[in-house]
Amino acid sequence: MARAAPPAANSVAVLFFAARDTADAYLADGLTEDLTSLLGNVGRVQVKAPGVVRRAQRAAPGDAPAIARALGVRYLVDGNVRRVGTRVRVSTQLLNGATAVAAWGDVFDRTPEELLALPSVIAREVALRVGGPAPSSEGGALGTLRTRSPAAYDHYLRGNFLLAVRSADGTARALAEYREAERLDSGFAAAIGRAAYAHAIARGNTYRLPDAPIESLAVRGLVVADRALRRDSTSSDAWMARGYLLAFVYPRTMEGSVEAFRRSIALDPKNAEAHHQYGAILSWLGRDAEADLEQHLALALDPGRAITFVDLAAWTHVRDSALAVALTDSAVALDPASAFSRRWRALARLRRGDVSGAREDAELANRLQPGDMVMESVLATVLARAGDSSRARALIAHWPGRTDHWLIMAALVAVGDTAAALDRLERASPVPYLWAALRRPEFDALHGNPRYERLLTALRPAGAGGP
Repeated sequence: MARAAPPAANSVAVLFFAARDTADAYLADGLTEDLTSLLGNVGRVQVKAPGVVRRAQRAAPGDAPAIARALGVRYLVDGNVRRVGTRVRVSTQLLNGATAVAAWGDVFDRTPEELLALPSVIAREVALRVGGPAPSSEGGALGTLRTRSPAAYDHYLRGNFLLAVRSADGTARALAEYREAERLDSGFAAAIGRAAYAHAIARGNTYRLPDAPIESLAVRGLVVADRALRRDSTSSDAWMARGYLLAFVYPRTMEGSVEAFRRSIALDPKNAEAHHQYGAILSWLGRDAEADLEQHLALALDPGRAITFVDLAAWTHVRDSALAVALTDSAVALDPASAFSRRWRALARLRRGDVSGAREDAELANRLQPGDMVMESVLATVLARAGDSSRARALIAHWPGRTDHWLIMAALVAVGDTAAALDRLERASPVPYLWAALRRPEFDALHGNPRYERLLTALRPAGAGGP
C-alpha cells in the first residue's frame, strides 16, 4: 500500500481554543476563528477550514498527532482562554503535529480592550514560523482591524456565538449583539453583515423576532445588508445575506439571488455557509446537479455541517429514499439532539417504508421541541401513514387557521383533507421554496388535481429547472 504523502511544510490548523469558564466560550471560539481567518489571508501559509478542524478535534480530543494526521498538516496551533482578575490570559502554542512538541509558545495577558489586536499578534508569530519571513508585498494582511472599538468587537463575537446555535432565541439575541456592535462603531461592516444574515436565518426558519413580523424580515434584512455593503463591498457575508434575502423579497423570481451568491463565493471561496445556502437556493429552483455540487463543497470545507446533510436529503435527493435516509443518518449522528434533523429523518424513513423508525424520530422531535406546529405536522403525517388517523387528526385540530408552513399542508393531505390543504396553500404567503416543496412526495396524491396543478404553474420561479 502506498504511503501517504507528508504534509506540506507550510500547512497548519488552528485548533479551537479552550475556555476555563463556559461564559468565555464565545471569546475562545471568536479568537480561534479570527486567527484562522487572518492566516487564511497569508499566501505563504496553508490553513485548514474551521469546520474540518472542529470535527478532527472532536474525534481525537487532546491527541495532537492524531489530529494532525487526520487533517494532513505539519503544524497545529493550540490555546486556551481564562480570566485572571480584570485581565484575560490567552496561552498559545504552535505544535509540531507529528511529535506534539512546541515550536513556539507564549502567554498573553491583556485587558479586554487589548484583545482586539491579539489575533493579529498571534497570526504574525505563527505565519513567520510556518511560512517564513513576510515578503514586502504582503502588506497589511495581518494588521487590518475590522473595528477599532474593543467593546463592539466583544459584542460581535458574542453575536457569532449565539447565531451558531440556530434557534429562535439565539438568533434574536445575536441580532441584539450585532446592533449594539454597530451602535458602538457605525462603520463595523462585519457586524452589520452578520446582522443582515441574522434576519435571513430568522426569515428562512420562520423565527419570530421581538420587533418585526416574519413577513417583514426579508425587506428589513435587505436594508441592513445594503448598509453593510456600502461600508465594505467586499464582504462575503453581506453578499451571502443579500442573496438569501432577495429570494424571500422576490419569491416568484428570486431576482438577483443567484448573482449575489456568486459574488459572495468569489470573494471568499472558503465560506462554507455561502456554498450551503447557495445550494439551497439552487435546489428550490430545481437545479439539483448544481445544488448537489455546492452542498458538497460546503461539506468539504466543514464536514460537521448536519444541516447540509439534511438539505441534501430534503431537497436535492428527496426522490432517492435510500440515499435520503443515509444522509439524514449522517445528520443525526452529528447532532443527535436536533429536532430539525430528527424530523427530516422521519420523513425520509417514511418514504423508505420504515414506518416504525419514522414514528420513533417524529415522536422524539416533538419531545425535543414541544408545541411546535411544524414538528407536530411531521408526527401527524407519520401517524396517518401508520394508521393512527384519530391521533393525527387530534394534533391537527388545535392548529390555528392561518398556518403557512408547507409541512402543515402535507399533514392535511396525509389525513385525507385535500380541500383544506389546497385552501391553505392558495392563501399562504409566498416563499421561494414552496414550488419545490409542492413537488415533494408528500404531495404526490394531489397530482392531476386542477387546483394543485395551477398552484405549481403559478409558483414556478423564473429560471427553475426540472419538469
